[in-house]
Amino acid sequence: MKNLKQIALVAFAIFSTQFYAQTKTGAVTYEMSMPDNAELSAMGTNTIKVSFSEKSTATQMDMMGGMISIKTITPDKSNATDTRMLMDMMGKKYEVTGGSQGFGNSDIASLKDAVSVTYDKKNTKEILGYKCYNATVKMTDGTVSNFYVTEAITVQTKADDKIKLSGFPLEIEVNSEKGKIILLATAFDKAPTANCFVIPEGYKKVTQEELQKELGGM
Repeated sequence: MKNLKQIALVAFAIFSTQFYAQTKTGAVTYEMSMPDNAELSAMGTNTIKVSFSEKSTATQMDMMGGMISIKTITPDKSNATDTRMLMDMMGKKYEVTGGSQGFGNSDIASLKDAVSVTYDKKNTKEILGYKCYNATVKMTDGTVSNFYVTEAITVQTKADDKIKLSGFPLEIEVNSEKGKIILLATAFDKAPTANCFVIPEGYKKVTQEELQKELGGM
């Protein structure tokens, strides 16, 4: 399956972008689509669920109808170095050690390379019952990303973000080397599931390099 490695690398890059709501607890589910890549789009539904509490965060991506599942768990948001990254790929389970720097270097939708943001509050849409307006973000490489944000849910920026959005994004459209990627929120729950911050067992620990070699053989 020649696109399996490509999908996994895109997924790891997605995890470099996590918008943590400042509300005490919650979970937002996004559906991810790649309209410029017909082959990948035909491989099934891709979803991302970001869960957060006052202390912890967890992000889970399910791709190809669940054939690939990738999860990051940060037990303590004040200590991002303790983040655990787990991958379940068609029954093969890996825990990536040493962080995700090698996989997330494309920083899809990250704001660390943002140059400016322009808001258009006349360009609105309703998502999950929340009124959202457009935020256009220009990046250092010349690309433009479009966010639809709601001020009803506030955000906490990451330390390396160059700008801060005025609200929580419920729709994200970015341009990457893999083509256009769209994240659209399809559900928002005020409480995350009880076990989403629990680190599971049974995963083989591998380095980034070891995982890339294993994926390269697929």
